[in-house]
Amino acid sequence: MLIRQKWTNSLIFLLLIAVIIPFFIITPVMAAEDKISIDVRNVDIRDVLSAIGVNMDKNIIFTGQPLKISVNIQDVEPETALNYVLNIAGYDYLDDGNAFIVGEKNIINDDFYNQIAITELPLKYITADIISEQINVLGLPVKKIVLENNPNVIWIQGLPREINKIKDLISMIDTPENSANKTGEETALLTPITTKYISAEQLNNIIEQMGLPSGIVIESNPMTLWINGNSYEISQIRAVQNNIDIPENSSSESSSITPVKLTYLTTDEITLILNQLDLDIDILTFEKSLKTLWIKGSADAIETAKDVIKKFDIKDYSSDTIFFVYNTVNITASELEKRINELNLNNVSINYLNYPQFSKSLIIRCPADYKLFLLSYINQLDVVTEKIKVPIDYSNKSQTYLKNRLNLLVKLTGIPSTSFTISDNVSRDGEPYYIMYLEESPENIKLVKEYIKYIDSPLSD
Repeated sequence: MLIRQKWTNSLIFLLLIAVIIPFFIITPVMAAEDKISIDVRNVDIRDVLSAIGVNMDKNIIFTGQPLKISVNIQDVEPETALNYVLNIAGYDYLDDGNAFIVGEKNIINDDFYNQIAITELPLKYITADIISEQINVLGLPVKKIVLENNPNVIWIQGLPREINKIKDLISMIDTPENSANKTGEETALLTPITTKYISAEQLNNIIEQMGLPSGIVIESNPMTLWINGNSYEISQIRAVQNNIDIPENSSSESSSITPVKLTYLTTDEITLILNQLDLDIDILTFEKSLKTLWIKGSADAIETAKDVIKKFDIKDYSSDTIFFVYNTVNITASELEKRINELNLNNVSINYLNYPQFSKSLIIRCPADYKLFLLSYINQLDVVTEKIKVPIDYSNKSQTYLKNRLNLLVKLTGIPSTSFTISDNVSRDGEPYYIMYLEESPENIKLVKEYIKYIDSPLSD
């Protein structure tokens, strides 16, 4: 362990579990034992860190200057609480395996450099040089190792929070859509969106709850949100920003923006009710999100509004149901029905026309004000998964029979003939036995198998 004489003149405060912690600092949440809540005012940061350390079963070595902080967070993971507290003070930390070393980032980097581990991060669809390029765009203070003979792995040396940011970056852009670019050339995978009156983190939380792509916020640049999305998604996010990034919503300690999800009423209906009451709140709604509104105000005013919403957002006040037809794009009607049913959504029923295993049309019944909310789910479900290879048919005569069936399946399904492969004789006993397999998504493989059943027995129904 790195020990230097110069620390004798620095403030190093070792916070041990044996320290007596005031009971009011951290309250365990009964519903989830691994989560904590903190509500303190003007308390020494070392006391708060000590309490968090107890919950994480870690010692904390504090190398910074003591200061008073106020914290109010509810029902969060201990690591999230640690990051939140350190953000307030502008500190970072290093996990040396036995303890968290907390202090200013530059001091940790300079004096504990040898203890900063190198993390291996595997990639699936894009190469390490592309990830390296995006790390440079974000300006993350880490060291990177990229090997030409191993382009699907990048090694990173940095503090835990930077490593977590890079993991978020990889999960955001290491997708099949970005797999085409393997050249390492300049690639605009991230779009910066700069806020003026609210923080980028606030904007990020709101768009994530609306079903839009969430992004990454760098602590050194808290007013810029980095997004990986297509032009339509970026335009939608900018439209949301135009509605909420206004002077009236500028952040302050006395107010916050809280999302409230509705079950039966729409945002228009609940807004009419709230506007009739003398509540010191602002209500934010968006056309795309009929089942979620955002309330801005003090903690007490927001709780009062939530109590009012709870009383009125009940089934007795819901609107009449409607029917509409939805035509799938990527999957069959029966597959979409299966995926919707797995969500266990209330007040939604599905019917379809004949042959749902082949058709793409469904008849959906739901409350009138639930339609857009439901469509947002459907758009996320109507997608194909990764391709796999599965045997679908066979012949114990010759390959010619399978070639004829292949041509018919291509005409019936529209799947290209290049996705089908007919094997050589794979018999175990010398008799003819040929296999036709298909390289496609599981949804399309299931579709082809349904057609094969009807080819073999066209009058079965």
